[in-house]
Amino acid sequence: MLLPNRQSALKIFSVATFIAIALLYLFNSHIYPATDKEIIIFPVHVSPTTTLSTHITTHSQTALASQTVDSSQTTPSATPIPEKIWYKLGPHGVTPQAREWIDSCLNKNPSYSVEYMTDASADAYVQENFGDRPELVDVFLALPFPILKADLLRYLLLFKEGGIYNDLDVSCADTPIRDWVPEQFRQDANVVVGWEFDVGWFDGFMRQLATWTIMARPGSPHLLMVVDDILEAFHARSSEFNVTIADLTWTMVGDVVDLTGPRRMTGSIMKSLKATLGDAFNEDSVTALSEPKLVGDVLILPGYSFALSSNHYKQEETQEPVLVTHHFDGSWKNEHLGETADAVP
Repeated sequence: MLLPNRQSALKIFSVATFIAIALLYLFNSHIYPATDKEIIIFPVHVSPTTTLSTHITTHSQTALASQTVDSSQTTPSATPIPEKIWYKLGPHGVTPQAREWIDSCLNKNPSYSVEYMTDASADAYVQENFGDRPELVDVFLALPFPILKADLLRYLLLFKEGGIYNDLDVSCADTPIRDWVPEQFRQDANVVVGWEFDVGWFDGFMRQLATWTIMARPGSPHLLMVVDDILEAFHARSSEFNVTIADLTWTMVGDVVDLTGPRRMTGSIMKSLKATLGDAFNEDSVTALSEPKLVGDVLILPGYSFALSSNHYKQEETQEPVLVTHHFDGSWKNEHLGETADAVP
């Protein structure tokens, strides 16, 4: 009498085991679908040595969900360039002349908000918004000269929030800012820059983009490349002279234009475009421009847009529309490399 019951029990156990295995397989397949079309993103710890480029790559994947990025193409953003203008003030505030230049931009663009960063608010902003990058915060706070912080700050502001960064000595022409980017480029242009030196110079001169006016949507990897390269350069200077970054002298710093300024931004953006577009990008194709040119997601404006006086056009060549004028006030060109709390003699 016991044998049939034992056989029945074994059959029931076998069926139950099969069902359990099947359910376990289906349950696991539901949680971890294994297809070559999906990307599983795991949390990434960002160490102090992680570059900003690595940081945005890993964490922007979470924000972008499962979007895939083709390095040969750009991903248009649905968000327009924010209607916000950034300015960085020195300890002495805004001069009457600078106020006129600023008002020329604000009065012609009433829908744009404006934010003035001071030395104190800039330090606080970087600490608050880049606290997960302690080495970046440490470098920024340690920078010994105002112009170095002003240069780095503009890239950080535009990376974090986007908008338009203007130096205090920039005035706006009649074209509204929202019309600076031609209609056909507005969906794709994530960074907008203009040549400072491009046309009418001697053979072999070094071209550079203007940094007194930059436009961007937030989160541009090209701006991150600029920041990463600046951080690397400061660490290299510190190691070369065996001093802390705070103890760098102006002779150790060298040419600001190369370290944090226009040539730094130009070289880093070109490097970033090359990394993104590969052989499809040729720097020669974006020089001697007579009209705006979109390269990947970077819109490069001709020299007359931001820097008419720095280029030498023939009379018959296009020279409009002029969008801004840079007045070369040059408040950073002194022994302190910028405006300090104490009056500079």
